Amino acid sequence: MNELEAAKAKAAAAYNAAADYFDHPVSSFWHRFGRETVDRLNLPPGACVLDVCSGSGGSALPAAERVGPKGRVIAVDLAERLIALAAAKAQSKGLDNIEFRVADMLALGYPDGAFDTVICVFGVFFAPDMSAAVR
Repeated sequence: MNELEAAKAKAAAAYNAAADYFDHPVSSFWHRFGRETVDRLNLPPGACVLDVCSGSGGSALPAAERVGPKGRVIAVDLAERLIALAAAKAQSKGLDNIEFRVADMLALGYPDGAFDTVICVFGVFFAPDMSAAVR
């Protein structure tokens, strides 16, 4: 396993281990900053959004609410337990315009311009090369 793969595995393991506590009130900053980020973006109804490092849905769920039923959100995270938690929340809210994927934000394979907006609230800090990740 190379250094990059080891770092990804370590991040996924850490966040999977924390999944049971991710939505605890002490950790509410994930959702507060996720919602505030989405509010600042002024996403239009019908927009197509990619949310990377989605965690338990802190920004992906508000984005899905904002873009409405004609919009679409793809939520991606390395931690499968967090993606499962976010998917359960989306289902309980009746959000069917959101798709959840366990995947690496740096290797998604979407063509340039596939999304109207890309959201990454805190996850970019975990990328080995933040500038390259943003590009």
